[in-house]
Amino acid sequence: MAEEEKTSKKAVKESKKTDKAKDSKKADNKKSKKKNPLKSIKTFFKGVNAERKKVVWPTAKETLKNTVIVLVVVSIAGVAIYGIDTLLSLGMKGIKKLADNTTVSETAEQQESNIDLVEQAPAE
Repeated sequence: MAEEEKTSKKAVKESKKTDKAKDSKKADNKKSKKKNPLKSIKTFFKGVNAERKKVVWPTAKETLKNTVIVLVVVSIAGVAIYGIDTLLSLGMKGIKKLADNTTVSETAEQQESNIDLVEQAPAE
């Protein structure tokens, strides 16, 4: 058991040493990156160029096909939205018309009742 503790302590010490060595290497790498900014810019553009070479451009036929599909879908969506908007507008106009008719008829009934009251009142 004592041997196991010694072995584990040695392993911990060795891992700390390797961690310190890794940290010092990272610090050296950071210093080297800071010293030469042109090198990092060059590396960046090399990566951009490599990705640019991987791009696959569609053919003219594929582009035309995709364009037609987009136009058809947009047209269908536009017609659907127009139809729904028209129906909702007609519905709102109908509701407004009903509300106006109700208000007018109520007002007419009130005027008729007022006239009846005036006619029934005894003359002085």
